[in-house]
Amino acid sequence: MTLFDTWKCHICGEERPDDKISVVTKPLIINGQVCGEQNIRYCNDRPACIEGAKEFSFFKGGEEA
Repeated sequence: MTLFDTWKCHICGEERPDDKISVVTKPLIINGQVCGEQNIRYCNDRPACIEGAKEFSFFKGGEEA
């Protein structure tokens, strides 16, 4: 492990330092049923990423992407 870990933002795709990334946990819903959780990483200093994380899902329309 390095002193300065970085993470890729799921919204903008940029690699950012640990202190600039936050995570929101959302339910994973497939075919209308909660199947687990998904963790969405986003830049906590960029309004577009903060807003984007509210709507982002790894799965589109209730089906696997």
